[in-house]
Amino acid sequence: MNAMRTGGLRGARVLVPRAGAWGDRVRADLARRGAEGIVAPLIASAPPRDLAARDRAFAALADGDYAWLFVTSAAAVEQLADAGVEIPATTQVAAVGRATARAVAEAGAEVAFVPVGQSSATSMITQWCTGRDPRTTGRCLVLRSDLATAVISDELELTGFAVDVCIAYRTVGVDLEPAVAAELRDGRIDAVLLTSLSVGRELRRQVPQLPASTLVASIGPGTTRDATALGYTVGYTAATQSIDALVAELDALDSLGGPHD
Repeated sequence: MNAMRTGGLRGARVLVPRAGAWGDRVRADLARRGAEGIVAPLIASAPPRDLAARDRAFAALADGDYAWLFVTSAAAVEQLADAGVEIPATTQVAAVGRATARAVAEAGAEVAFVPVGQSSATSMITQWCTGRDPRTTGRCLVLRSDLATAVISDELELTGFAVDVCIAYRTVGVDLEPAVAAELRDGRIDAVLLTSLSVGRELRRQVPQLPASTLVASIGPGTTRDATALGYTVGYTAATQSIDALVAELDALDSLGGPHD
């Protein structure tokens, strides 16, 4: 292992599993903390199979048909931007966490709701529904990927809210550069940021066995449960399902070596 035992992230080489603006921001955060972020995307976003259905939902959103828009990832916001869709001022936005809220703000819209604590679909919809009346709320639109669960839309329907679901994009696997895969197998990358089940599946497919010296750092408890089911030994789990929190918490450790609670 490299200089990671000097404490925190300083000197560590960390795999960042998504590219684009998200990956650039995480790499910059790591660099500020003295670490080298290796942006090596394991997943990417692709257009959904039913483009016509997506475009109808996007058009209805742009026309102001929805009182609330629920977004659970920055990738969903990127799809809106790529399609040239602006969120109307009459539509309130609920974002699953700070990173997604930041993406919404960067797209030029205001965020009306972010859950307190853990950034998860369950926390988001449980808190959002509290104190709201389906009879006076207006119609909701949920943007998600083809692989995301229907937690938010199911709960909205069960509690009587009017809701439409839009599959905004597909999550597809991306092959690692051979040199990066070799570095992972050889233990020359000190830590891997595990940000979703999709990332875990792709990493397992391409590098079936990571060295014991490589810290698998999970973005939150839900991802850790998924990763454990895939056979990973997760060495660190962030409490709030936030990439910002994960990086900050890793940097606060005395060392990245060995398991951490």
